[in-house]
This record gives sequence, C-alpha cells and structure tokens, in this order.
Amino acid sequence: MHSAIQLIVLWALAFVTLSVSLVLLSLYYGLIGNDLALRTIQQEAVIAGIASLIEGASVWVVVSFVPTAARALFIPALVVAIIYKVSHLEDWSRYDILLFLMFQIVIGCSGAFCYFGHFQTAIIIVGVFAGFLAILASFVRSL
Repeated sequence: MHSAIQLIVLWALAFVTLSVSLVLLSLYYGLIGNDLALRTIQQEAVIAGIASLIEGASVWVVVSFVPTAARALFIPALVVAIIYKVSHLEDWSRYDILLFLMFQIVIGCSGAFCYFGHFQTAIIIVGVFAGFLAILASFVRSL
C-alpha cells in the first residue's frame, strides 16, 4: 500500500476512534448524572481532526520506519491529552481526559482484535472496561 494511503487510513481510524470515544463518554456521563461540557460539533470535529492527525501520523511513522518503537506511541497520546485539556481548559478535569483516552484505547484495541479475528480477546477487553465503568459509576453516584 502506498505511504500516503496508509497515512490517510490511519488518520481516518484515529478520527473515528476519537469521535466515537467522545460520543460514548458523553453518553456515559449522562448515564451517571454528570455533565460533560462540549463545544459545537464543528469545533469538536476540528479538535478531533488535529488530534487524530497527530495520532495517525505517529502510528504511521512507527509502522513504516521503526516498528520496534511501539512504546513511543505514549508521546502522541500525551499530546492528544494536552490538546483536549487546552481546548476544554475550564470544562474538563484531568479525570475526564484520562477516561476519554481510556475509551479510545478500548475502542481501538477491541476493533484491532476483531479485525485480526481475536473476538474473544475483544469481548474480554470490552467486558473488563464495562465492569470498570460500572464500579466507577457506583462510586460517582454515591458521592
């Protein structure tokens, strides 16, 4: 596959995971009774586009040039967290950012496992995360 096509596909996948994570986080916060302050759809799309470009380009560099440096993908995740924290500076806490990135990791990992045919692993990841969210919701509602 051509390098430019790989970059576009990885950018699109990162954009989809960020967007789905944002929607699921908003639904989860509505379920537990908290309010997640979001900007307009256009502004959130621009923020997700910039953040997904950074993530997609970073994964593309690792996949194309340095396949053994997968641990270096922590840095782009940190940059994405900073972008979302700065863009929602007054509205989101660090816990919102952490939960948002956890949603993205779970969606990305379970999607990759399903793509490669490891459905049991994907179901286990989603189940463990759902259990974690249920425990978190019980703590938040009791406060």
